Amino acid sequence: MYHSFAQEIAAGRGYVYPGGEATAYWPVGPSALYGAFYALLGVHGWVVILVNLILSSISVAGIYQLGLLYFDRTIARIAALLFAFWPAWIAFTTVPNSELPLMTLVIWAFVARGTGKLPHWARTVLSTALLVAAAFMRPTVLPLIVLLPLLDQPFRKPAQTVLHVILALVVAAILLTPWAERNRALFGEPVLISANFGINLWMGNNPQANGAYMSVPEINLNTKNEVVRDNHYKGLALDFIRENPGLYLRLCLNRVAHSFDRESIGIAWNQNSLAPALQPILKAGSAAYWLAIFSLSLIGVGVFLRENPLRFFDPLVVTPALFAAVALLIVGQDRYHMPMTPFIALFAAFFINHILHRRSSRSVPDTAA
Repeated sequence: MYHSFAQEIAAGRGYVYPGGEATAYWPVGPSALYGAFYALLGVHGWVVILVNLILSSISVAGIYQLGLLYFDRTIARIAALLFAFWPAWIAFTTVPNSELPLMTLVIWAFVARGTGKLPHWARTVLSTALLVAAAFMRPTVLPLIVLLPLLDQPFRKPAQTVLHVILALVVAAILLTPWAERNRALFGEPVLISANFGINLWMGNNPQANGAYMSVPEINLNTKNEVVRDNHYKGLALDFIRENPGLYLRLCLNRVAHSFDRESIGIAWNQNSLAPALQPILKAGSAAYWLAIFSLSLIGVGVFLRENPLRFFDPLVVTPALFAAVALLIVGQDRYHMPMTPFIALFAAFFINHILHRRSSRSVPDTAA
């Protein structure tokens, strides 16, 4: 998908299907990113690997910086190491995807927001610009444009917080408007990022749904307008939710399992180049790594909040909760937890460091006796 669109962009034909029909169904960001590198270096598999290796390296460096900003050097190192050896992210380096560029941009938006080397207004502008770029990879990050400045220091300096929220909204509006207007010209109404929210909502909420990602049946609507199609499925999904509130709650629980009980998507995307006998082993290893780090991070969040309950409003806690809410409320799949992994690595590292400190303090002899 991203590869085909990237080829069209690299050839100068814009964000269109191979037949030339313009689209806004998927966010343009991943295709534009890989398309830019295709235009520079040619359409080759190694170009995708190069882009993803660059993004992965930048992400590891960003997680280390986040660890320094929010915790300490030890936690920063542990988190960076956990992320660098994450099996799913290693598998992702071979395929065009939205998860890796999305995560890289979100990490550095947090770094830009937290750095003390820039004036406050510049941090707001830079972090917002990075979040808008991330939204073009996947629009689920859009609430962070408001949440990051809002949660910065809401109780100590409320007036300043309001000003920075307004500044963030202005920057976001300036950056989002050209694409929304392009979509208005194509589809008759502005589409901020992409025209697939309604379809995703339907996938997780319909009479045949089990909460997981599923194929969408083609319905003859006598139009090729993607916005009309998306609105149609959104209407079906909302009707289903209103008429079946109990079933919707059960589907929400199903989505939790579909989104968090495994992490095999990276291996699945590489199955054509892997020996069949090797795939179950790699999937099991990837899932085991994920479940171990995820479990450590949940305990780490608990310790973090126990030390100070007001940390519930910390962006490091709110952001992964936001990503989890998307999977919980809309549609589930294991790749939907991937944007949470930088924060999961940080909290797992926080708990590992907590355990190491407790052990070292117990091993120090009491010389006061």
